[in-house]
Amino acid sequence: MIQRTKVITLILFGLLFTNLSAQEGSFNDDKVANLADDDRTYRFGLQFSPNISWIKTNSTGYSNDGSKVGFSYGLSFEYFMTKNYLFSTGIGIVKGGGSLIYENKNLVSNDIQEDFKLKYIEVPLLIKMRTNEIGYLTYFGQFGLMAGFNLGSSSTADYQTNSDNFGFVITPAPESPSSTGIGFMNLALSIGGGVEYSISGNTSLMLGVTFNNGFVDQLDGDASANLNYVALNIGIYF
Repeated sequence: MIQRTKVITLILFGLLFTNLSAQEGSFNDDKVANLADDDRTYRFGLQFSPNISWIKTNSTGYSNDGSKVGFSYGLSFEYFMTKNYLFSTGIGIVKGGGSLIYENKNLVSNDIQEDFKLKYIEVPLLIKMRTNEIGYLTYFGQFGLMAGFNLGSSSTADYQTNSDNFGFVITPAPESPSSTGIGFMNLALSIGGGVEYSISGNTSLMLGVTFNNGFVDQLDGDASANLNYVALNIGIYF
């Protein structure tokens, strides 16, 4: 499954750059389309993105048991390949997580609910395609990869024994470093879109939505799971 995802990603990037090469002659002949306004070749921005994340698993005996509300923030950098095609990257901090439920193998008739809190430093590697400005608005779509590096994780384990069989109840455990273990690196396919509103000169506000579909296993234990999240992106470019 992971190999198929990588092949699809490479095909998409190949088609995009083939299209750019085919249009290179027309862009060079059109000074308006060659570069962004004021001959800018790059720009910087700030972003804040609330998100809803969840952990997806196909491992036997494990199942998703809820999502988590989180957020990310950081700096963005965009390089204008042409006026309408940009390479977008940057650096940010993202917080998310989710819950898994699974059987406690040490006891009889008992399930454990583990709530994960995840924190990553994230670097986007995206291709952005923009329309020309329509009034004060510019619409865009983007796709690529999100590379994340784990900055820390914790979990809350909530479990109970069967009081009818054992005669006692174990209270929920306090939050502690995850016993399951979280992988160091996360990779996700990212796709999204949005709109920019020109304020003045080179300054513009941005509003968009992205879906990030993780395809690298995030658990170091018996189970295999991926982190997915949907984010509302709010930013400003200079």
